[in-house]
Amino acid sequence: MPTVLRVGAFRVLILFPPREHSPPHVHVVNADGVAVIYLAGHGRPQRTDRIEGMKSPDVRKAERIVRENAAWLLEKWGAIHGNQD
Repeated sequence: MPTVLRVGAFRVLILFPPREHSPPHVHVVNADGVAVIYLAGHGRPQRTDRIEGMKSPDVRKAERIVRENAAWLLEKWGAIHGNQD
C-alpha cells in the first residue's frame, strides 16, 4: 500500500492491483483508523464509503484533504491502475 500523499497526521494510500478495484478511491489513514474515500470524477461526486476507527472531525479533515487534491489523486490512480475509472 504505497503512501502517495502526507498531510499532517494523515497518509493517503492507493492500493496496487489486483487487490484494488474501481471506481478510483483512496484509503486515508491516521493514528485512529482509516476512511475509504471515492474520488470525484467522470460525473461521480466524492463520497466516503467506509470508516474504521477514525473520529468524525478527522473524517471531515480526510475528506477535505482528498477534495483539495482530487485531480492529482485521480492522476496517481490512473498511473498505478492504467486508467482513471
